[in-house]
Amino acid sequence: MNNTCVDKTGISEQKPASASRKKSVYLVQPGYVYGDEKKSAYLPYAAGTLAAYAFSDEDISSSYTFGGFICFYEDIEKAVSKLSGASVVGFSNYVWNYKYNCDLACALKKENPGCVIIFGGHQIARGKTTLDGLDFADFLIFGEGEVVFANILKTLSQCGDFSKVSGISYRDPQGKVCETPGEPCPLCEYPSPYITGMFEDLIKENPDISFSALFETNRGCPFRCAYCDWGTTKDRIKMFPLERVFAEIDWFASHKIVSCFAADANFGMFERDGEITAKLIESNKKTGYPEHFDATYAKSDKPGVLKIACDLFKAKMSNGPSISFQSLNPATLKAIWRENMTPENFVSALKKYEANGIRPYSEIILGLPEETYESFTSGIGKLLTLGQHSYIDIFRCEILSNSMLANDEVREKYKIRTVRVPSTLHHVSEEESKKSYGFSEIVVSTSTMPVEDMLKANLFSMTVQTCHHMGLAKYAAMFLHRTQGVDYAGFYRRLTDFLERTNNDFSIMKNIYAAYLRGGGELSFVDRRFGAITWFPEEAFFLRCVENSESFYSSLKDFVSSFIADENLSEQLIRFQTMFCVKPGAVRRQESFDYDFYSFFFKNKEIPENKKTTVSLTPLYYSDWQECAMKTVWFGRRRGMTNAFISNSQISVN
Repeated sequence: MNNTCVDKTGISEQKPASASRKKSVYLVQPGYVYGDEKKSAYLPYAAGTLAAYAFSDEDISSSYTFGGFICFYEDIEKAVSKLSGASVVGFSNYVWNYKYNCDLACALKKENPGCVIIFGGHQIARGKTTLDGLDFADFLIFGEGEVVFANILKTLSQCGDFSKVSGISYRDPQGKVCETPGEPCPLCEYPSPYITGMFEDLIKENPDISFSALFETNRGCPFRCAYCDWGTTKDRIKMFPLERVFAEIDWFASHKIVSCFAADANFGMFERDGEITAKLIESNKKTGYPEHFDATYAKSDKPGVLKIACDLFKAKMSNGPSISFQSLNPATLKAIWRENMTPENFVSALKKYEANGIRPYSEIILGLPEETYESFTSGIGKLLTLGQHSYIDIFRCEILSNSMLANDEVREKYKIRTVRVPSTLHHVSEEESKKSYGFSEIVVSTSTMPVEDMLKANLFSMTVQTCHHMGLAKYAAMFLHRTQGVDYAGFYRRLTDFLERTNNDFSIMKNIYAAYLRGGGELSFVDRRFGAITWFPEEAFFLRCVENSESFYSSLKDFVSSFIADENLSEQLIRFQTMFCVKPGAVRRQESFDYDFYSFFFKNKEIPENKKTTVSLTPLYYSDWQECAMKTVWFGRRRGMTNAFISNSQISVN
C-alpha cells in the first residue's frame, strides 16, 4: 500500500518505498471542454510542469510512477474511480475549478484515506487558505509549485522532515498545523511538459478533442497592480531558454495545436519576443500550426509590441492586441499601484495600429478602489474621445486570493464589499450553465462607489458596449460629439437614463444586474430566437434591440432630437445609423441623404457637407437569427462584426 499513512492527526506512520512496487502520482487540473461536434480544450499546463520537473529527478522516478491527469470536469464518482490506486494526488486550483477540486478531494479521501492530497495553485494563498478549512488535504503549497511539489514527494519517500520543505503547510504527527516560510526559486531551466512527453497519452486518449496550449516563455512581472494575482513572482522575471521555447513551438506544430496563448505577463517587453514571434509565424507558414496565437501584451507603446502585433495580424494568426488602462482615474491608479501610458502615446499607438488595419481594444475594470460613478463614466468617455471606437472590454473587479486587494487591511481601508457568485460559462446550454465548478468573489461596493452607483455603472457599461462598440448608436454619438462638442460620457449617461425609462428589454437586463450585485443571480440571459444558449446581458440586449430595430430606432430618434433642433437632419442621421444594423437575410441597402455622412464618418471630414449623396451597402448574409447572433456577437463583437459595414468592398457612395 502507501508508504505514508495520513489522517486528521497528521502523518502518523511512514514506511520506506518498496523497491518492487512504485507509488503512483496523479495530477488534477480540470477545465472546460468547449463545443459539441468540434470539441476543444486546453492542455493542463500547470499540472504538466509539476510532473515534468518532478519526474526529471532520479530519486522520484525510482520511487513513483506518473499515473496521469484529470483535466476535464468528470462525474466525481468516475474521477474517484480513476484515482482509486493513487498514492499521491496533486490539485492545481483556480477560481473556476476550486469547488470541483474540493468536492473531488473530499470524496477521494473518504474512498482512499491513505492517499496523500496536495493542494496548490493561484487559489491557495498564505493566510487565506488553511488546512483547518480543508480537512481532506494533507499539504498546501504556496507560490510556485515545481520545486516544492518535488520536495514533498522526495520527503514522503525518504521519511524525511517536512519542516525543511519551504513554502508549505502540513500537519505534524500530533495533528498540529505547521507552515514553513517560502523561499524565492531562482530556477528557470524547468523541463517542458510538452517536450518531455507528459501530454502524449492524454492526446492519444482523446482523439475527438482539439487541444490548445499555454505557452510560457518567461515567468514573473515587474509591476505590482493590486488587482492582479501573479503570486510570489512579482519581483523578478525568469526567462526560459530560447532553445526550450523554440522546441515547444516545433512540438505545437507536430501535434497540430490549433491555438496558443502566451502565459507571459507582458509579451513584447523583451527584444527576443520578436524572435519568438518570427518562429511562430514561420511554423504557421510551414506546417499550418499553430493557427492562432494570443498574448497579454506589454503595457507600453514600444515599437517591438507594435511590430509583433502587426506581424501576427498580417500572418492571420491574431486579430490585434489590447491597450489596457483598467482605470483613468488618478486616485484609483495610485491605489492600485498602476501607471498607464500617456493619452498622447495612446493616440499615437491607435493611429499606428489602424494604419495597419488592426483594431486594438482596451480594458477597464469596474469596482476598483477610489473609483466613483463619475470618474468611471468619465474615464470611458475619455477613451472614446481619444479615438477608442473599436471596443472597450469592461470587467467586474474580482478579488483574487493572492492579490493585494485580498489583504484584510486593504479591504477595510477602501470598504470593499463583495459577493460570491458561481463561475459560469456563457454561450453554453442552460443546463451546462447551471453547473458551477468554482466561485468568484466580485466587488459590489467600495467607500467611493456604493452598490446603487455600482448598478448605475453596470448599466452605463451595457449602454456603451451595445450602443457604441456594437454599433446601435455609434454614429449618432460621434456626430453629436464632433459637430456640437457633446461629451461622450454625458451622452451615454443620458442615453442610459432614457433607455431605463423607455425600453422594456433594458429594464429586464437591469433586474439581472441588480440580482447579481445582491449575490443572487448570474449575468446571463437566454432568448431561444438566438439559440438555446446563454448570453451576457449586453449581448442579449443588443440582439433584442436589433431584432426589434424599428421600435428601437424610432425611440432613438426621439432621444437624438433633444440634441438637434433640425428635424430633417435628425431624421437623416438616424436613417444613416440604421443602415448599419446587422440582420439575417439582409439584402443590398440603398439610402439617399441631403448630407455627405459617409465622408464625414469614414474620411474624417470636419463637417458633414450639405450635399446630395446615395449610399449603397451590401451586408454579409446570415441565414437566420441563430447564425447571425453566433457570428456577429459571440464570435465577432470585438472584431466589429456587429456592424453591417465590415470592408470598403461592401459600400459605395454616389
